[in-house]
Amino acid sequence: MRTRYLLAAFSLASAAIVSCGGTAVLDAPDPKACAAGHGCPMAACVCKDGSLALDTTCELGECRGEQEVCDELCAGFDGTESVITSQNDEVPVPNCETFCTRLSINGCELGCDTLFSECVTPTTCGSAKAVWDCLIDDAVFTCIDNAVHISGCDLGGFQLCEAGGQTGQGGAL
Repeated sequence: MRTRYLLAAFSLASAAIVSCGGTAVLDAPDPKACAAGHGCPMAACVCKDGSLALDTTCELGECRGEQEVCDELCAGFDGTESVITSQNDEVPVPNCETFCTRLSINGCELGCDTLFSECVTPTTCGSAKAVWDCLIDDAVFTCIDNAVHISGCDLGGFQLCEAGGQTGQGGAL
C-alpha cells in the first residue's frame, strides 16, 4: 500500500515537471526572466564610455524603470549617458536573425529572449541605419548577467528603429 502512495506521488511530481516544460524555474538561465508577451519595453542604454547596453525592463513579472535598469547596466562603463526605450516587448531590429544569432554565439543563453518577446521588421531606421549596420556586423557582443553589452561602434545618432508607427522613446543621441 505504501509503495502505491509513493508511486502516485512520484507520478504527480513528474507530471508537474513535464507540464512546466521539463524545467523548474530555478533551473532557467535567468530565474528572474519574464514570460514571452510580458509587454515591458527594452532599454537601450548608451554608457559614457561609448558602449551600448541592452536589456528588458521586465523582472519577476514587473516592468522596472528604464533609468534604473540603465544605471545598473552602465555602472561599470563610466555611467549612463542616455536611455532609449522601445514602446513594448516587440522591438524593431534590422537583420534580426543575424542579431539574435550573434547574441547566442557570444554566450547569451537566452538569445534575443534576453531583450524582448518578439523581434519585428523595421519600416525605417532613419539616420541610425549605419549605427545598426555596425552593431550587427562589426560590434563586440558580451553577455553580462543576461544583459547585452555592445562595444566597437560609434553610437552618434543611435536610436531604435520604427515599425508600423512604433518607435522608441527617448529619441536619437
